[in-house]
Amino acid sequence: MKKTNIILSFVICILSYGCTDLGETVYTGVAMNDFFKNEKELVANAGRAYTKLQGYNSEQSLWTLLLQASDECAVPAYGGSWYSNGRYEEIQTNKIPPANKLLTKGWNWIFNGIAACNEIIYETELSPIQFEGKEKIVAEMKILRAFYYYQAISCWGNVPFTTDYTETGYPEQKSREYIFNYLEKEINDNIEFLDREPSDTNYGRATQAAAYCILAKMYLNAEAWFGTPMYDKAEKACKDIMDINAYSIEDSYSTNFDIKNEDSKENIFVILYDRVYTSGDSNSFYLHTLTLEAASQATFNIPAAPWSGFLCQPDFFKTYDEKDLRRSQSWLYGPQVDLSGKALGFEYTPDFPEEKYYNSNGGRRTYDGARCWKWHYQTDGSLKEYTVSMDNDFAIFRYADVVLMYVEALVRQNRASEAVQLADFKKIRTRANLDAYTTSQLTIDELYAERGRELAWEGWRHEDMIRFGKYLKKYWAHPDQSSETFRNVFPIPTDILNANPKLSQNKDY
Repeated sequence: MKKTNIILSFVICILSYGCTDLGETVYTGVAMNDFFKNEKELVANAGRAYTKLQGYNSEQSLWTLLLQASDECAVPAYGGSWYSNGRYEEIQTNKIPPANKLLTKGWNWIFNGIAACNEIIYETELSPIQFEGKEKIVAEMKILRAFYYYQAISCWGNVPFTTDYTETGYPEQKSREYIFNYLEKEINDNIEFLDREPSDTNYGRATQAAAYCILAKMYLNAEAWFGTPMYDKAEKACKDIMDINAYSIEDSYSTNFDIKNEDSKENIFVILYDRVYTSGDSNSFYLHTLTLEAASQATFNIPAAPWSGFLCQPDFFKTYDEKDLRRSQSWLYGPQVDLSGKALGFEYTPDFPEEKYYNSNGGRRTYDGARCWKWHYQTDGSLKEYTVSMDNDFAIFRYADVVLMYVEALVRQNRASEAVQLADFKKIRTRANLDAYTTSQLTIDELYAERGRELAWEGWRHEDMIRFGKYLKKYWAHPDQSSETFRNVFPIPTDILNANPKLSQNKDY
């Protein structure tokens, strides 16, 4: 119910701004003083920025760009499909030209979100009407904008930067460190106005814990980004979340990815999805379409044939211990059965050779690659096509990630013996049917691998690979690029460079 109420608030906003007839009030033609009279109306307006998040999980957006730029996902050519003029090969091998379509789509998702936040902040601050909750909404928009900018500097480094909606000129390009410092101050200046406790009314909205998550991510990456270690600050940001005492590690890993997962105690900041209210190719979560073979329709009662593109990369699959419950709870592999348990006569093969990865004339075999079912698929026949969203919400920030970030901050400060005693860290392991780590086992490389297994396909592997020094190494279809450190950031898309004369391409692209 809490998810439905929040989504409806956002939908009301969209309908209000999009309606042009039928005798209803068109809010774009109403003076702000007559519209923003209370928090409910302001939330509806702010919903425009939150709904921008829902494009994150579409086939060509930031999430899928980050999956393919890591070692956790493969999108091989398959018959006449998925080669797409080499765009997936370019991302996977990290030989990305500025004209790559996926690159542009990821950039646009970020900066469309920033533009929406800038507009809403401007509209809200311009209104002279004062009421309880106004400062909180402005703070939420600033935190959401900080999240978008954080993603921008993580992926591209130096990017165009503006917080002024009325600016008519081209925004200037600012350094990653400049934007980092701006975001750090803005987040700290606005945390006090955000809700501290999660509730039915702020589900899917920015809270104090979400703000601290952004800070923790920034601090963890500071050394990799510009050479300044900030692990003590990362530790504190994670501890600030823990001290809220509102989040905990679920008993079952799969609870976080249930069809109705809005009650997960690990959810900190989520993108809301719903088969009715978020249907459409640009604001849906349709993982089933992206990963499954048509033969798996019988397994999940899916009427429309999936596209069969996104696979678990073989080397990544091998990082799981056979005892690790997360392997079977995240991936479909081996012989497959239908909804009743009857054998279907085929199996997904987790390991397949590198040479079959890219070939515009054929590529992989039909059932090569484990398929993702980490986010459970509804089996009531409602997943009719890719424009119909799954019901699962997508957690951008999850408490297990906070625990792992906290542990990493300790390990990087030579405090592994302290980290292994953390009860929540032990539970992440034991609920996966694995032993808790000893101090000697908890190396930085093992922590990197554990983050991969726990957070598979949640959008963090690309950034983790860079921070842990793995991204430019040789792995599966990815060549050794150790001497090409410029590839730790993406190139700025061609269309963006052509549109803004104040931008310079990232060095060596």
